[in-house]
Amino acid sequence: MEILKRKSIIQRNSDFGAMFVVIVIIFAFALVMLILSYAFGQIKPKLIKGLTSSQGEDANANVTAMLDKSGVALTRINVLYPLLIAGLFGYVFISALFFKSHPAFFFIGIMILGVALIIGAVFSNVYERISTTDTFADTADDFSIMELFVKNLPLLTLIFFVAIAIIAWTRAGDAGGGM
Repeated sequence: MEILKRKSIIQRNSDFGAMFVVIVIIFAFALVMLILSYAFGQIKPKLIKGLTSSQGEDANANVTAMLDKSGVALTRINVLYPLLIAGLFGYVFISALFFKSHPAFFFIGIMILGVALIIGAVFSNVYERISTTDTFADTADDFSIMELFVKNLPLLTLIFFVAIAIIAWTRAGDAGGGM
């Protein structure tokens, strides 16, 4: 039972663990939207043909217009992507407020930052390689804002780390906190 009551260093400093969640969400969301938009572009002509031929002659539905609006909705997510980043920053900010840390964890934080920067750089390079292939190049042009954030993922990681560090270490002497 005593083992279950102990907290690991990562659990105690889970405000740094939030940084890994943010990195994965930023990368995964951008990659999924890129693939989804590409797949919709590939399926759309066949879908228009199938839906148009399956309608009766007296049907008054414009299948092409409906599917065009669906495709536009996918690319509009590009404009909303900064809101996702702001929400993730809020998540990191709020989670850092709930955890009390000690200045001794500074070195652990630096090691976690190093790992997070490496992961961010790898994800950034993976996204860049995928988005610049001949297959996804045209689709990636529709997601310029998203691409800007994902290509600068190591810089975003550093910004998130600085925010967490400022909050965590200014609260080090606080009596409150979730430990």
